[in-house]
Amino acid sequence: MNRYDFTQPGGFPFDQGVMEFIQDCINTAASTATLAGSLAILSGCAVAGGSVSNGVVVINGEILPFIGGVISAKVIIQETATAIAYQDGTPRTVKYQRSAKFGDDGVTNYLWVNFKRNTAEGVLARLDRVEGLLRPFSGAGGAVWWKGAIADIPAGWREVVDMRGKLPMAAKAPVAGVRPVGFDIGNEGGNETHTLTPEEVPEFEISIPTTGYADIHGAADKLVGHSDTPNAPDIVITVNAGGGQPHPILNPYRVGCWIEPIPGYFN
Repeated sequence: MNRYDFTQPGGFPFDQGVMEFIQDCINTAASTATLAGSLAILSGCAVAGGSVSNGVVVINGEILPFIGGVISAKVIIQETATAIAYQDGTPRTVKYQRSAKFGDDGVTNYLWVNFKRNTAEGVLARLDRVEGLLRPFSGAGGAVWWKGAIADIPAGWREVVDMRGKLPMAAKAPVAGVRPVGFDIGNEGGNETHTLTPEEVPEFEISIPTTGYADIHGAADKLVGHSDTPNAPDIVITVNAGGGQPHPILNPYRVGCWIEPIPGYFN
């Protein structure tokens, strides 16, 4: 930051240029107020009942003392100009005092409800907390679901290509220190469709008459379940009501993608 060294001996040449330099330094330091937001409470402004105490606020980057009073919907900026007599005897208006207070001038539209106050823990503590929450994304392994278009992925992020067409699944709990095959972190598996094997077909019943005649393939009409036909071949029934094609096993879905931060972008 710019500065003057006022400790040098010999009489410092104090003039209007020096004052302008000091004013510029103050304005530079005050510009940090924009970090608080366009409408913010820096200190004071405690609400008690229907009134607000004095304090300090920020309005569009300008730090202003706040004159408390009965709460109103709007806040205005008031400015008081003061003339000072110069050495040549001429009074000149050079002193301007600005402050904020409740009021409505018919033009200003700073709503009191929009003034935000930093929490008691402080900005740096809040940043530490936010950074802690975002730590899973600071290295490889973190990803979030993105339902927008690929072209609209935010700057600094990219699609996780190896997650295309895959659903996330948590690893199974280890048994005796070892997870079941295919369920350790990083394993992949699953299919979009499946064809049932004979072992997977559900059990069902078909009624076969135990008396009378049945058309047994290759043996003509034979009595079924009768002592007169002990050599009748076994009855083989083939159920063929479908085409045996693979069937989809996907739950209802909406296509999106997983995205992750680009390494080094936010460092």
